[in-house]
Amino acid sequence: MKRTFLNILYNAVYQIFLVLVPLITVPYLSRVLGPKTYGIYGSVNNTVQFLMVFCTLSVSYIGIRTVSRTRTYGTPQELTEAFWGLWYFQAIAGLVTILITLLITNIFHIQYWNYLILMVPYLISAQVDISWFFQGLADFGRVVLKNTAVKLASVVLILLLIKSPADLWKYFLIMSVSTMLGSFVFWLDIHRYVGKPVDHFYKYKTTIVSIITLMIPQIATQIYTSLDKPILGFFSNSTQVAFYDNSQRISNMILGVITSISLVIMPKMASEEKETQKVVLKKSLEATTMLGTLFAVIIMANTKQFVPFFFGQKFIPMTPLMFFFALTIIMIPMGGVFANQFALANRRDKEYAIPVVIGAIIEVVLAALLDRPYGASGATVAILITEFVVLILRLWIVRDDYSFKNAFSDVPKYFLIGIITLIAGMLMPNLIRSSFVNMAVKSILMLIIYAGIMFMMKLDFNQDIMDFITRFLRKVKR
Repeated sequence: MKRTFLNILYNAVYQIFLVLVPLITVPYLSRVLGPKTYGIYGSVNNTVQFLMVFCTLSVSYIGIRTVSRTRTYGTPQELTEAFWGLWYFQAIAGLVTILITLLITNIFHIQYWNYLILMVPYLISAQVDISWFFQGLADFGRVVLKNTAVKLASVVLILLLIKSPADLWKYFLIMSVSTMLGSFVFWLDIHRYVGKPVDHFYKYKTTIVSIITLMIPQIATQIYTSLDKPILGFFSNSTQVAFYDNSQRISNMILGVITSISLVIMPKMASEEKETQKVVLKKSLEATTMLGTLFAVIIMANTKQFVPFFFGQKFIPMTPLMFFFALTIIMIPMGGVFANQFALANRRDKEYAIPVVIGAIIEVVLAALLDRPYGASGATVAILITEFVVLILRLWIVRDDYSFKNAFSDVPKYFLIGIITLIAGMLMPNLIRSSFVNMAVKSILMLIIYAGIMFMMKLDFNQDIMDFITRFLRKVKR
């Protein structure tokens, strides 16, 4: 468990760093570029995110669990064959996707085609990304350090080069090239873990079946997490896209920190026995629910002050969108526990696929009905309904493999604590002139209230927290 904790810590630190970076760049860019121009970036970036699915072919999911099992039970030669044999699928798929993208954009000159071309390095980054190999090895320190350096360089370039809406093309180029370089750095160390390239794919038939099975939910997920912005842009305009996209931005940053638990634990779950899995699953569910409700209510209580402070006065119309979108901080990680840590770890690919496929259908239907008349508000309602349905399906579809009563015994208590903390936060007066200081004080007070109520209740997770604090203090004393 010590290595698992260190990996969670490494990944959490990196995810927090990813949160801090936008805290510098987003306020600057939202003011320099403005809602309309920023909305163009949102539409193009999310289109590219969708195309990246075809570059990777879900190899990352297959790779993490395959490398994890091979590391535990296989030989060094089997690890070499698994790495190269899986990456060949990714390499060929990436090449085909890039060529088709370039062909279509140059021949048909679709909307924002020139910006799409600038994002080709982004697609190359997906093609050469082998971070899944290090995640399968549970070597997260290497992943964290190298990506941190690349991200810092991109921040410096953004602040130096982006000065007006006319510099949008520079922003596209900085983001795409820096991401590509971040993927290439992993190749510098791969020779330490695997041998020379092999001349065959890895378990061709089995892998193809897994790819097809997992590609369907990957495409479906991207439809309601990435293509929802271009769809909104089609029915509305780039300003509405900017409001919708940025209303999700802070929540998505927090989600990165919370879902890092799932990312780290999935390799462990893939190599554990059933009974151990159930223990880990319960603890992980409680941790994600606790963090999700805590962060969600803090964001909701601060939204009214946060939007003009962080994004600028032009983005005030997105305030209610950001308030309600914070609910996804609770829903998505909870579903991720059962999807990533349980279904994928146990090779239940069909059970992983079904909820997101249904979710994609619901999202497209709701977007078609709500985006045109209600704009960003309609898109927000559509995504919230979609995420709720996906969550329920993820819990229900693997119900035969875990005890619902045991796993969810304390979950309602976290919801109650969250509601009480939110009410307290909403009732707190703004006594300090500085918006930043006022939000900081309110957030700290809400954290104290949440923790106080939590420890007043008899929660199983309280003992885990106390054990961790005790072990940490002992190490400090040494």
